[in-house]
Order: sequence, then structure tokens, then C-alpha cells
Amino acid sequence: MGCEAVAILPEEMSAERFEWLKEVNAEVIATPGCESNVKEIYDKCWEIRKTRPDCVIFNQFEEFGNCVWHYNITGHAINEAYNKLKNNQSSLAAYISATGSAGTIAAGDYLRTQHPDIKVVASEALQCPTLLMNGFGGHRIEGIGDKHVPWIHNVKNTNVITAIDDEDCMRVLRLFNEKKGHDYLLSQGVDSEVINNLSLMGISSISNMISAIKTAKYYELDENDLIFSIATDSASMYQSRLKELSEAKGDYNDINAIKDYESCLMGCRTDYYKELSYTDKKMIHNLKYFTWVEQQGKEIADLNALWYDKNLWHQQFNQMERWDELIEAFNDRTGLLKNL
Repeated sequence: MGCEAVAILPEEMSAERFEWLKEVNAEVIATPGCESNVKEIYDKCWEIRKTRPDCVIFNQFEEFGNCVWHYNITGHAINEAYNKLKNNQSSLAAYISATGSAGTIAAGDYLRTQHPDIKVVASEALQCPTLLMNGFGGHRIEGIGDKHVPWIHNVKNTNVITAIDDEDCMRVLRLFNEKKGHDYLLSQGVDSEVINNLSLMGISSISNMISAIKTAKYYELDENDLIFSIATDSASMYQSRLKELSEAKGDYNDINAIKDYESCLMGCRTDYYKELSYTDKKMIHNLKYFTWVEQQGKEIADLNALWYDKNLWHQQFNQMERWDELIEAFNDRTGLLKNL
């Protein structure tokens, strides 16, 4: 669009993320901390607002375009996939998503319109269980946000909160990407084509998969119950993490593969798994106050509307056609597309 891009992310995220941003010629601002340090990003945004008024800030945690896209695109894509896979006894039992910026989990809002009994499961890191127990801390599941509730998270549509140990995710990352891990999975009957595609799953994708296993066990699901989740990035973004793990723990061997497969996957338990009551959901929603009203200048009336206004979310999710009109008008005004 002829604009200069500025990206803000925590300094402890993987080297590949920073390299990719440099490849697209973005100005990169690294804020203190790890994945959990979202407030530091917000603080930098406020600094930019005051010192660089020509900048337009897109905060993925509060921009409704984020969740509207996943409602209309990801949600429809999942439903299409379900219709191709289902049989006469099938049900779309659950949709799993790490909370992150609350964009991806909005696909569950659309799926609810098609499958009213679906369980929408929000997943987070056990080392920072903000939704599960108002917890805090740092963790290694890159790609999800923490220590706050995103403004655009429709908490009323969330049935379950689960927390995943980041150690399990890092162990499975090695299992899925090391040769010894592939050899052991093959010996256990995993199809070679599946094994060859395991590198498509990054750390948060693995966390989603473990959350799906927990859900299947908790609700005692069977082969007729379909669970959908999202692989939001691939292991290509975490090759530096694999190198770090090898340096810290040594070469990956047969014993590592057996332990990780049996403990992290086959031995997955339903601990740190909570079905939400009405008051549980409202408690999580109320946590938005401390980030968005006290720190980010939102109005209490708008916060209450997110909970009490029954038409608000429907209106937000169903305005894509009007947005497309505005985008086309903007593109026409800039004239850039005519040169492509």
C-alpha cells in the first residue's frame, strides 16, 4: 500500500520472526520480555501515538477486523472441511484455539451458528494461566498473548479453558522434527505422509493439538466426534529453538522419543481443564477492565456492551461486505493497485 511498516514484538521471540520481518522491510521494535509481556507492547504503542502522529496503529488484540476475518473465513473453511469428512453419525464436537489475540478463536462463534452444541475450548500456557486462574508468568509457547483478556474475545462463546505445559510442547516439537522422533513414530504405526508433514506444526500448533487430546479424553469422545483446531504457524519459525534445545539437552535419541511420545501424547491427562459456568465467563470478561479501561482508555459503557448487548457481536461479525466496499474505495483512491 505504499506504507512503511513498523512491527512491535517481544525481544525474546524466535530469531526467525525477526528475520522474516526484516525481509519484508519492516521497522522492528523489540520490547522487553517474552511472549507474556504484552503490556510492554501496548506501552510502546502509546509512545508512538505521542511521538509519531503520522502512524496508524493496528493492535491485533482490539481490532475487530481480526476476529471478523476468522469468523467469516476460518469458520467457514472449518465447516466446509467438516461437511467433507462427516458421516451419518458424525458431530462437530469441539473447536480448539489458543487465545492469542482472540482472532482465531472467533471461528468458534461462526461454528456455533451451524453446530449449537459445539464446545469452544480456549487454550493457554500453564506457566501463565491468566484465564484459568488469574495467573501470570513467562512461557515458551510463542504465538499466543497472555496476562490479559483481548478486547475482541467474545468470552460468552467459550465453554472451556485449558492450560498446556510449555515443556510438553517443546518436547513434542523435537519429537516431530528430529529423525529419531520420526523413526519412532513410524514404528508406532504413524503414516509416513503424516510424519513428513509434522514440520507444519509450530509450538502453538502443538499446544492446540495437546488441548484437543485433553478435550477428547475429558468428554469421552469417539470416532464419530470430530474436533477441529488450527496450525497457525510451522516449525520453520522455530529452527533456532530446536538448535537451542539440542545444545541444552544433547542430541535427540531413541529414549527421548519413547519418553516424549508416551508422556506428552499417549499419557496426556485432563488436568488444568475447566468447564466454564456463566459466572466463570463473566469473571474472565471482567478482567478486561484492568487492561482496557484502566490502561488503554476504553469506556466502561463499551466494556459492558461487550457483555450485555446481545446484538453487538452479531453486528461486528457480519459487516464484512461493507468493509470490502471501503477497502475497494481506498485502493481506488491510492491508485496503487492499477500499477500491479
